Amino acid sequence: MRTFYKVLVTLLIVIILGYVLVNISYENHLNKNQIPIPPVPDKERYVLKLYFGSSQNDGLAVEKRVIISSEQIEEVLILEELIKGPRNKMLNMLMPQYTKIISVKTVEGICYINFSREILNVAWGEMNKEMMIWSIVNSITELDYIQGVQILVEGNKEGFEPIYSIKDPLFRNEKFIKKEMNMPMNTFSQFISYLINDNYKKSYEMLDKYSKEKYDFVKFKLTIGNYAQEMKNYEIHMYQTQKYEQEVVLVINFRKKKDVLTDLEDEMIEKWKLIYEDGAWKIVLPI
Repeated sequence: MRTFYKVLVTLLIVIILGYVLVNISYENHLNKNQIPIPPVPDKERYVLKLYFGSSQNDGLAVEKRVIISSEQIEEVLILEELIKGPRNKMLNMLMPQYTKIISVKTVEGICYINFSREILNVAWGEMNKEMMIWSIVNSITELDYIQGVQILVEGNKEGFEPIYSIKDPLFRNEKFIKKEMNMPMNTFSQFISYLINDNYKKSYEMLDKYSKEKYDFVKFKLTIGNYAQEMKNYEIHMYQTQKYEQEVVLVINFRKKKDVLTDLEDEMIEKWKLIYEDGAWKIVLPI
């Protein structure tokens, strides 16, 4: 009987060992034939300062942008975002959309950028090539470790002549950077601020010429007074900018302030038109 149990135990051990060996062999076979999967780089959060054409396309204006990307070279990410163009509809695109980035390499504080020839496919009357160059240089030199930028066009230090020379590295130039404080939404926010603080004189000065012709100051104050009092109960929640050739329309969503206990609507949407006049955005009163 003992012999029988010994044989049975031995047989079980042999079966278990055989099963284990078969599985190990099978797993090794799978591993040999499996294509290795490269590690996926972790995504990082980048805060970029990009320079695009200003609202009047007479200089550069900064646009801050937060990007979550797995791109490991921040210089490449900046250039890709410049090619995509501004998110702010009031700013102007400078780089041709079909521009390709051939290579980017930073050596001893100088960033060497090699573009495809599409970067030259810009009519002078449509876009300012000089502004485009400085949008690249100023955006890239926002990185602390970069002092200058050498632009190449398919390996060559030429292509922008006679308008501009790229034979040598270019260094940051803030001459063309404009402070876009007078943006349409900033203008409107200031206008509303003056109204709710009963500063009708300042708000009247922000009107366009046509509105002033229709309303003298006394008529303006009488007309806008009730609206100004009502707006003290609201705050701007969000807005959209609709840009047209000669004007801008702001579509603004107002929300009632949390501490206001009245029968006013919780939300209201208004459209306000602004035009660029005498170097500034002006409010057009609804007629």
